[in-house]
Amino acid sequence: MSRAGIRWRPLLCVLAVALGVAGCTSSSADGPTSSSSLTIASASVIDTSTASAPATASSPGEVSTPSVGDVPTASSAPPSALDPAAQEAVDRRLIESQWVAFWNVYDAIVRTPKDQRAAALAAVAVPPVSDNILEAADQADIDGIDNYGPVTHRLSWQFSIDGASTATIADCQDQSQAGTIKISTGEKGPPGQPRSNMRGLFNKGTDGVWRLSQLFFLEATC
Repeated sequence: MSRAGIRWRPLLCVLAVALGVAGCTSSSADGPTSSSSLTIASASVIDTSTASAPATASSPGEVSTPSVGDVPTASSAPPSALDPAAQEAVDRRLIESQWVAFWNVYDAIVRTPKDQRAAALAAVAVPPVSDNILEAADQADIDGIDNYGPVTHRLSWQFSIDGASTATIADCQDQSQAGTIKISTGEKGPPGQPRSNMRGLFNKGTDGVWRLSQLFFLEATC
């Protein structure tokens, strides 16, 4: 999502000068690093030419999108009841489910009643991600823009969680069927890339729920 007069691009980051909110970061193979040149916005605006730090992370393999019904809840087993390998598996599946849920919430955010948007985002994300998407959704209302099309997830793990309260998931997303659409005319913007190298930083809350706190776009091909 963007301000009037900005060329619409599919999926995730736009120059801070265009949207005017801070929070998006570029990343390197050694892990994410903050950058003031990009901004977390919504998944509807990404321009690969704005990523300044190339990465050499290994390409993630394509995996099936996790079924929410198959994912254990945070309270399904106390951490002390699981050995490290089992806890790692549980945490990964919970984060994978939340990552997919985040994109579903994002996709529908403009169609979600305004008074319900914050609650929908709070289930899957925390500031600055949630705040920036709410701001972008407000601007999309003004501009008459919505999202169209699904993204396909190819999830992988570059780093183990090891029982920590923060974790980073990798997703080589296929965004080639998704983009933005002008509601009044049905005119579609260009779709995204078939292999967008994404990372999501998650924090585990005191309620045991993993929520997205930062989004990263890696310049390297996945």
